[in-house]
Amino acid sequence: MTGGRPAPGQAAGAAVAGGTGGFMNAAAGVGGPALSLYAANAGWPMRQFVPNALFHGVLLNLFSVSANGLPRLSAAAWLTTAAGLGAGTVVAQTLVRRVPQVWLRRAVLLLSLTGGLTTLGRGLWELCGR
Repeated sequence: MTGGRPAPGQAAGAAVAGGTGGFMNAAAGVGGPALSLYAANAGWPMRQFVPNALFHGVLLNLFSVSANGLPRLSAAAWLTTAAGLGAGTVVAQTLVRRVPQVWLRRAVLLLSLTGGLTTLGRGLWELCGR
């Protein structure tokens, strides 16, 4: 994420991205694409994107958990999730120091696109009755 150009609509764009992310997260568990697209359009560098994404994710998931409740997972599933989160954090910290910003931006957008398309595909699969 490069530069620091203003995003369209500034506060309005942020509100739309936040609202869309909140809806997508509560409805389908995929709230990141809206924020990623907003950040890319605003030209946020990684140093600005990461803390904003973390803050957004914490708030988003607090609202989602309060609306939907905690998932009912086994202890093994919770431990696997925590291990994956820890491993992902370590890998990301290593990559962010060694990989050019433009590659990181593309990776974030590709992951967002993949998550959005996967959710869309699952939704269409359910609509069509499998």
